[in-house]
Amino acid sequence: MRSIRWTVSVLALLLGGLVVVPSPASAVPAISWRPCAEDRTAECGSVSVPVDWERPDGGRIEIAVARRKATDQARRVGSLVFNLGGPGIGGVSETVNATENFSAELLERFDLIGFDPRGVRGSRPVLCPAGVPNYPGVPATAEEYRLMLAGLNAYDRECRRLSGPVFDHADTMSVVRDVDAIRAALGERKISMYTLSYGTLLGQRYAELFPHRLRALVLEGNLDHSLRRPSSFLTARARTAEQAFQRFADWCAGPRSGCALSGQDVANLLGELMTRAERGELRDPDFPDFTLPPEWLAGIVESYAATPSWWRRLEEYLAALKEQAAPPAARVAAPPETVEDAYSAIFCADFRWPIRDFGELTRLRDAVRRAAPRLRWTGTGWRDVVGCQGRDITTRNPQRPYRFRDDTPPVLLVNGRYDVATPHEFAVTVSRRIPRSVLLTYEGVGHWTYDLSPCARAAIDRYLLTLALPRPRATCPAVPFTG
Repeated sequence: MRSIRWTVSVLALLLGGLVVVPSPASAVPAISWRPCAEDRTAECGSVSVPVDWERPDGGRIEIAVARRKATDQARRVGSLVFNLGGPGIGGVSETVNATENFSAELLERFDLIGFDPRGVRGSRPVLCPAGVPNYPGVPATAEEYRLMLAGLNAYDRECRRLSGPVFDHADTMSVVRDVDAIRAALGERKISMYTLSYGTLLGQRYAELFPHRLRALVLEGNLDHSLRRPSSFLTARARTAEQAFQRFADWCAGPRSGCALSGQDVANLLGELMTRAERGELRDPDFPDFTLPPEWLAGIVESYAATPSWWRRLEEYLAALKEQAAPPAARVAAPPETVEDAYSAIFCADFRWPIRDFGELTRLRDAVRRAAPRLRWTGTGWRDVVGCQGRDITTRNPQRPYRFRDDTPPVLLVNGRYDVATPHEFAVTVSRRIPRSVLLTYEGVGHWTYDLSPCARAAIDRYLLTLALPRPRATCPAVPFTG
């Protein structure tokens, strides 16, 4: 999917849930802008921030920032800072290519400000050894689980060696402070923010700490940072993935869909394929040397089902598996890993999931199967919960309910009803905590509704431009998938 100089001593501490707001910056140098190499109509620069905001006089890193000035400066509203989540998605390239992501109306009225969060792309990226898996497996025994945890821990130690101090300071709270430093460097008293997916943690936390520095805030595709039980997180993801897959199956069975599996019971077909995967009888069509475990199959189906624009690819994938003859035994080999890998350094610094032992892990897996009896799995949820076990990563920003002040500006939350990455129930919980907020629900499958739904895009644009919120419990209809 598609941060501001602040050089003052940090006084923001969390003491038993009490939030002490940092003092304002005294004197902050402006950003030295230059034409971006990719497109000279956009401007690029950087903001110097402490690696560790609790030690502001220590080492520093440069946060890469980009700006597209409002094309109608006479009617300029202000600066719109955006973050498209990930974790690990940058914002500099997305600013350069902003016409692909944002409406002409927003680009006319706002200076669009994107940044690469610390640990990502141009902001001292987290580097890790290539070819070493950083994805949690599905251990069948307590010993396999122990070996998996040891492998993840060793991976982190090597990432820290390659990356330096940023590896231990990639948490969202640090990014919140970076964003306020960017605001100060822009010379803005207040900013508007648009945050998506994992970026909603940034938006929520910024609103909690700096409500007086926000003009407007869009939280789209929300994460709930108050969840502490791994089973709650996993089963919510699993249920939503199952619902999204069922909507794909309903579309595919339709007489006018043109789906290669039209007329077939797609849900039953998935069950047959899962059984074959459990027997080791399936190869991945995209990686012929890879024997497809059932969890990988479910994870691929989950990923494709999550976005309607990928449904054609999902039908082709399932059709190819259906026609595939049972292969001879093959080695299990995953695709290679990239060398830039900030995901776990960020996510596991923000979430702590207690899993006592292999027995509890097995019970969690069973709970996922009950929540999603057809898919039997959630690849994204498993990565985020089990993938944080055993790590050599300090959870610097652990879960807790945020406390929003009454003077927090009205906030617009947007969420898809069948959003696999950020289930709708997360947005409901977050909305209840923010005074005067409104949750707009897109009644379809998808994660980035601004890109999917003209109705949602119009509501988001109207709010950002005029501060007018939709009515409470407003909805946008699902956009029919036509292929």
